Amino acid sequence: SEIEIGWTFLARKYWGGNYNAEIKALMLQHAFRFVDTVVFWIGEENIRSRRAVEKIGAVLRDGVFDKDGMPHVVYEIHKPD
Repeated sequence: SEIEIGWTFLARKYWGGNYNAEIKALMLQHAFRFVDTVVFWIGEENIRSRRAVEKIGAVLRDGVFDKDGMPHVVYEIHKPD
């Protein structure tokens, strides 16, 4: 089972710090109470968001997918054992 999370919107002055990682960690902790995999759909060219989820351990799935008419990539994190 899986769920999509990851939509965090921070004021620009908070970009690049630990806030996003801390928010995502809380979201993951909660999600893993109910599902085994968390996915993040990210615009293919959104390098900042791609790097952010890579920093928290997300792994890129193969392929580029259409979401709302735009190319997206999908990252995933599995529930720790």
